[in-house]
Amino acid sequence: MMAGGAVDDDASFDLTPMIDVILLLIIFFMLSSQFASSQLAPVDLPAERGTPPASEGAAARLFVDMARDGSLSVLGEPVEAAQVAERIAKVQRETGTRHSGVVVRADRAAPASALNRLAERLAEARIGNWSIAVGSGDGS
Repeated sequence: MMAGGAVDDDASFDLTPMIDVILLLIIFFMLSSQFASSQLAPVDLPAERGTPPASEGAAARLFVDMARDGSLSVLGEPVEAAQVAERIAKVQRETGTRHSGVVVRADRAAPASALNRLAERLAEARIGNWSIAVGSGDGS
């Protein structure tokens, strides 16, 4: 209160620091989402109809990429077929995340024998929750 009984209307809240923080958070999340997608190798997926991924836990999936020559990579790092299960376990230990499943992104020109070897390795490691990624089968 001011002298004479008038109320001080000058009390205000400065929103500039809050806006700065929000903009920094937006930039951080935009960049981190770009880094996460950059770990996936470019793969020419087979154009087939598939089951849409479940919305829950989709972010907790671990991707294994298979190139045209049958070589494998996990999170952008090359790995031999014999060490795929070890690498998956290592990623889970490092991130502290129990992945809801493994998604194999095999190039459409990759040899079927390489995919069969990978399936055998996953079965030996008792990794039963894995799927094969496909491109859109509707021509888009």
